[in-house]
This record gives sequence, C-alpha cells and structure tokens, in this order.
Amino acid sequence: MTRPTPESEAALIAYIQKLEAHRERIRGALRGPTSSLAAIARHELPVGATLRIGPNTGDVVLPGMPRDVVVRATEDGFVVDGAPSGPTNIDAGRYNLRLSHQNYPAVVVLDRESPHLSDDVERRWWPIDPALRIRARVEPDGTRGSIGSTASSERAVERVGWIRFTVDRAPVRMLLTRLLEPGSAQVDVYFRDGTTGHGSYEVGRYVDVESDGEEVIVDFNFAYNPACALSPYYNCPIPPIENRIDVPIRAGEMSPLVSSEAAHR
Repeated sequence: MTRPTPESEAALIAYIQKLEAHRERIRGALRGPTSSLAAIARHELPVGATLRIGPNTGDVVLPGMPRDVVVRATEDGFVVDGAPSGPTNIDAGRYNLRLSHQNYPAVVVLDRESPHLSDDVERRWWPIDPALRIRARVEPDGTRGSIGSTASSERAVERVGWIRFTVDRAPVRMLLTRLLEPGSAQVDVYFRDGTTGHGSYEVGRYVDVESDGEEVIVDFNFAYNPACALSPYYNCPIPPIENRIDVPIRAGEMSPLVSSEAAHR
C-alpha cells in the first residue's frame, strides 16, 4: 500500500514552504550563467578523441577564455589537461564547459553573455498537491535494459524496480531506473502522463527517487523538465514505454511559457 505524506499540519506547512523555496531558486537560476538558456553549442567527443578549446586557436575557439583547455573522453570519464575527471563543469571565464558523458561524451558550451539569457521564457508549476508525494515499497527488478534519448542512440539502464500507487483512484505502476553511465548514481522515474503535450513538456518529465528505510518516496511535486525543454544542446532520456500512462499527474513542472523567438527556437 501507499499513503500520501506528510500527515500533520505542521509538517504540511513546512513541506509547502520547502517546495515554494525550491521553485523560487529555480526561477532565480533561469537567468544565471549555468542556466540551460546559456548553452550555445554542443561538441560531440567520441571515446578516445581529444578536443582543444581556447581563446585563439584550437578545435573550438572561444574568444575571452583565459587559457586553453584540453579534454579527452575515456570509457569511464574524461581527462582534462592531463588529469582524470568525471563528468563536471569547467569554469572558463566567460564560459562554462559542461563535460557530459552519458556513454556518448560531449562538451556543452555555456556562455554567461548569451543573448538567450534574456529570452522571453517563464518556468511554471502546477499547484502543490501533497497527495502526489508517494511513499511506496519497491518491487525489485534488477535487470538491465535501455531507454531512448533525444540526441543519441539508446542508453543503458538498470531497471531497479517498480512502485504501485493510485492517482484519482486510478491504479498506476511505474518503473524506477538508474542510468548505467559514468557519474550516474541517482535512481529516477522518467515518465509521460495524461498532461504530456497538454500542459507539461512534450518529451516527458523526470522525478528523483528518495530512499527512506525500506520504502522510497517519489514526490511528483518535484517533477521537472529536462534541459531539452529550454535548449537543443542537451541529450535527455526519453521515458520508457512502461512509464507512459494515460492518467494525468497535475503536479510538478509544467511546460515553460516560451515566446516564438525564445529558447533557441
């Protein structure tokens, strides 16, 4: 069985305040230097390949960088200027270099002076619904599989297990997965629901899974859009067929309000 939490009035007030503060931080970060809106390019970097990025010469020239940065992709991460590294962000003056592995390595370039940071975009959310904070026991799976992705071929996942719950009295069963990629340890639910393309982002949404003793918490009020909702320079998992449900989950992030010229479109 599942049950919505929190249950006490004091805990409910604290919970709502936490969510509102979380959303305010996200709104504030939308115009910041590491916002998805700041992305200006994506450079694929196959395993074994090297990319030199610098202010004057190199494979990628970014005027204003303070120095050259040399990145090589390996099977389990990167080598940056000769030192091993996992997926990370490199501060390069005006720029931020996001090293994304995903078994399809790439360098995403973010520019703190990108004109897209002033695009007419607004992030928005459904009203908070404590009933959609789900606590459940996991039905273990443990097999391996794959899911689609927006900018690469399929990505390997561990099928961690299943949870069952109800939404508006409708039974729902969802798959919990973990990406089998360097730097990935988080268990997630990637899902599409009755709101997808009708209030929520057309690719789908994500929600982190939190362990709590012998149970997990899946809080759809924290459901969020992938970076692809704001920029074409990211590679985002596509929810698996098992997590495409007809029931609408009106909680968490909605599709952004975007003008015709915004978000790199």
